[in-house]
Amino acid sequence: MFRAPYPAHLPHLRYILDDLRYSDAQLARLLDLKPSTIKKYRREGQAPRAVHLALFWESRWGISTIDAIAFNHAAGNYALAESLKRKNAKLVKQILTMEKELARHKTASANAPIFQIG
Repeated sequence: MFRAPYPAHLPHLRYILDDLRYSDAQLARLLDLKPSTIKKYRREGQAPRAVHLALFWESRWGISTIDAIAFNHAAGNYALAESLKRKNAKLVKQILTMEKELARHKTASANAPIFQIG
């Protein structure tokens, strides 16, 4: 599940705007705002949370966050796949053992204790 960063964990708006290196007109077009609004945000050092988050994800900090989350998910999924492979190999071994026992006891009763695998 994705969670947006808390306001205290976001870089200051001025750092984000300096990092992006877009003109105010380009930022305004990106956010569907007027250039004068971007200039006001830059002057005051504050913007609405939605604007701050949108600019954060375009900055190097947002991209780094996305990369870290993607890597962590990939590593977790890889570990899960490996553990499932080991579990599958163990279960296949148990099935082969049971099949050997069934082949060995052709005349055994139906409730013979051949399925007690360690």
